[in-house]
Amino acid sequence: MQALDDWLADRREALKATGREKVTCFERAAEALPTYVAALELTDLGPMVGSPLSPNVLREVRLGDGSVAVLKLIGEPQHAEAATLAVWTAHRVPCAPLLDHGVGAHAPDVTHLLLGKVSGVGLPHTEMAAATKQVVRLFHQAHLTPPAGVARLQDFLGPKLHNAVRVWHEAGLPAPDGVLHVLEDPTIEPVLLHGDAVGFNLLRSGGELALIDPAGVCGPAEFDAARWVARCLAVTGPSALAGLTETALSADPSLSRRLLDVCVAVELVIEVRHRTTSPDVFLSIGAPAQTFTADTRRLAEAVAHRLTEAR
Repeated sequence: MQALDDWLADRREALKATGREKVTCFERAAEALPTYVAALELTDLGPMVGSPLSPNVLREVRLGDGSVAVLKLIGEPQHAEAATLAVWTAHRVPCAPLLDHGVGAHAPDVTHLLLGKVSGVGLPHTEMAAATKQVVRLFHQAHLTPPAGVARLQDFLGPKLHNAVRVWHEAGLPAPDGVLHVLEDPTIEPVLLHGDAVGFNLLRSGGELALIDPAGVCGPAEFDAARWVARCLAVTGPSALAGLTETALSADPSLSRRLLDVCVAVELVIEVRHRTTSPDVFLSIGAPAQTFTADTRRLAEAVAHRLTEAR
């Protein structure tokens, strides 16, 4: 097992490229780790595999009864993820169950989540499309009444969409100005969302799936399926859009086709920004290199078409 000091040093070095703010959050969480292990009477078993660019501290631990759990430390006050997991745990939604949590319980400005350990591995991007029906059905189970403490989808997406529109302008794409207004229909009944639907935020064990790392947001039920569909296109290409949309609608007939189309367009605004600024990331997960530029343009055109129809 990698020594704690070496692991912390490696994580700090990897985060330097993401900006000082993330490094500061990581350092605050890392400094608090021994305090939380002692206060919660845990045995630290070593690091968990997570996103290499996440500023959170994620450790496998043993509880006093001998069972294995996961300790997640976030170097800032954060209520939304715990609020989401608490609701899912209470309603037996397949997820990493919440055992304990708090903000500033044992160190200032540090959030801790103690989670039951779920077996399984994340879905590779290349296998996401094939799992669409099962994933959308799981999202349907998770779409419960939102608790206090979760953010509105509009507030969660606003900064990302603002940045994406700027990038579209700079890239000479037909910028989708005012895209956020399509999610602000007061007649939409918000539900608790996962909010960050992608393969590595699901664990697969045998034929079962479990949700991890929710964003802590609420909004239209269609958004989770739409984000999933849009992200599948990274490796399937735009030609799969219609088929994936139909698969999602058949998996959850309660979804509105119009609103699903709108939410796909909203997510593709962000995805096209990613493709424009970080093509290497998409190529590394299996995006077809020979059609990458043309596919990016086709996705932008799909956005314009869907948003025009929504108005």
